Parts: sequence; C-alpha cells; structure tokens
Amino acid sequence: MLEFLTESDVPDSVKDVVDVIGIDAFKGLVKLAGGSLLYIPNESNLVKPIRNRKIRDEFKGSYRDISMKYAISEVQVRNIINKEWVDLIIDLFLKL
Repeated sequence: MLEFLTESDVPDSVKDVVDVIGIDAFKGLVKLAGGSLLYIPNESNLVKPIRNRKIRDEFKGSYRDISMKYAISEVQVRNIINKEWVDLIIDLFLKL
C-alpha cells in the first residue's frame, strides 16, 4: 500500500521532510525506520570530523594560521593535532 502514498496523504507533521527529500525517499525512510525514534544529527556534528581532517591535512606547524583560517582557538587546533598523534601511538601500542 505504501506505493500508493502521495504527498497529499502525508501528515502535516512530516510534510517538511517530504518537501526536502521527496516522496520516494520518504517512503524508503518509512520502510527503514517507520514507527521508531530516529535521531538526525545537526550539521555541525556531521561536519566537525571533516573540518578536523582538513586541519590535520593542512597543518604545517603554525597553530595560529590554522586557528585564524577556521575561526577556532589555538588550543582547539592543538587538541585536534595532538589527538591524531595520540591515536597513532595507541594504534602502534596495540599492534605490539
């Protein structure tokens, strides 16, 4: 019966979702998670790992340059860079 669902059949509470993703994708979402509580992360949570990867890739030794470019503190840049080193050390230790 779901194949006969149209946008006019959709409850008002989810019409904005249908408007953004389309009726076919909505039907797929209903099949996947219908009736369950679904958490959708916000944009900043999704892009933070990408930003951190870009920071690590672009880091050439100047915490200040990176902090200015990404509008974050030098401490945040140091934490991002240092986390990579800590992860590498842990990986190496676990392989022993």
